[in-house]
Amino acid sequence: MVYVDEARCTGCGLCTDVCPTGAISVVDGVARVEQSLCRECEACLSACPNGALLALQEPARAEKPTPVRAPAPSPIPVRPVAPAPRPAAGVWPWLGAALGFVGREVVPRVVAFLRNREQGQPGPALSSHAAGVPGRANYGGWGGGRRARRRRGRR
Repeated sequence: MVYVDEARCTGCGLCTDVCPTGAISVVDGVARVEQSLCRECEACLSACPNGALLALQEPARAEKPTPVRAPAPSPIPVRPVAPAPRPAAGVWPWLGAALGFVGREVVPRVVAFLRNREQGQPGPALSSHAAGVPGRANYGGWGGGRRARRRRGRR
């Protein structure tokens, strides 16, 4: 809406000449705006040399909202979840030993067997001694140590 600042208005009438709807008139040396005729085009704001016309926007009156009844919240049944069973502390060392044995003993024998089979060599070369698996203490021989030699010597 357009308002007139009466302290600044000099009553020059330039705003009345610019207004396309004739909503502004000068009464007693001060401009007056007829709000029912004003279209808020704001053409008069730039015409006033003193800046006596102000455009203000009034906040829109919000209608009182009608209350909406929401249904009462119903409880949702939640089934408690049991925590996952944790392995016993004694399992981890056993599992580590088993994996170490498989990697150290079983895998090299399987690899040697498959290599021999691919090359067409006869016979099952599943022994690490016969396959010549590197990394073994005495590959290619009987192995053992002082204790094994003593046992063989007693026989």
